[in-house]
Amino acid sequence: MAEDAYKIAYEREKLARKKAENLLEQKTRTLYDSVLKLQETVSELEQTQDKLVQSEKMASLGQLAAGVAHEINNPIGFSLSNLTTLSDYIDSFIKLDTLVLENISGVVSEQFIEQYNTLRETEDIDFIVDDFGGLLGDTVKGLNRVSAIVSNLKKVSHAGEIEKELCDINEVIEESIKVVWSELKYNMEVEKKFSDIPMVYCHTGEMHQVLMNLFLNASHACEDKGVLRVATAVQRIKEKEWLVIRVSDDGKGMSREVKKKIFDPFYTTKPVGVGTGLGLSVSFGIIEKHQGTIEVHSEEGLGTTFIICLPLPTTDE
Repeated sequence: MAEDAYKIAYEREKLARKKAENLLEQKTRTLYDSVLKLQETVSELEQTQDKLVQSEKMASLGQLAAGVAHEINNPIGFSLSNLTTLSDYIDSFIKLDTLVLENISGVVSEQFIEQYNTLRETEDIDFIVDDFGGLLGDTVKGLNRVSAIVSNLKKVSHAGEIEKELCDINEVIEESIKVVWSELKYNMEVEKKFSDIPMVYCHTGEMHQVLMNLFLNASHACEDKGVLRVATAVQRIKEKEWLVIRVSDDGKGMSREVKKKIFDPFYTTKPVGVGTGLGLSVSFGIIEKHQGTIEVHSEEGLGTTFIICLPLPTTDE
């Protein structure tokens, strides 16, 4: 009797164990399938993020190209106008020279002198001589501006950077300001306070992207008239030397709620259709990739300051 009870209990336990093993196998398989789906979802999200980041870059480049085109049109316009006027001036000199050549072999007569003086007065030769130097100077300056704008654009949109390179952040800031100047000049006064800072390793094109984004955001925060302040310095933080960039504006500022979300992807305070909400998120990622930090200090009505900290090269680098 006791042996039968033992067998019954044993068989019951064996069956329960078998059911438990089957259930564990089913749960394990379900969990494994869920992990595969999760991995696939993560991969899709990463691909989507890459596409969105690229879309933001292309949108920024489109805006940049429009600004550059506008900026290039101005110097080209007055350069061409000056050259047209210069062509007319040269025609006047040719007429004068032709008259002299036609009469040079003869005796200088009162009639020739009268014709010469009349032609000089008609063509306003005295004014042309006075204006000639300034006109050529302005033309050269205009063409140099075109050259500088194109050069800055190439530096900002430089592709194919794989390795970081030593760069002068003060120079990078100057170049970034020049490229977005077509937007800043209408409503922003720029104040620069550069320190004598060491070179740092960075991807120059990506740093341009971060700085231009901050400069344009400052301009949008100061709708009518504002001041953009950019400063650089070396600062010791937590026993380590950092290159610190401060970008400040005296615009409308941000609330505490906005500051909490400012680096979140897709978050934007701009109207629908203006920006994608990825500018600061991408900037955050770029600075993080450079092993630096970016933070924001802002109060409503009192403006905003972004602080970027980049690590300085060590003696081993």
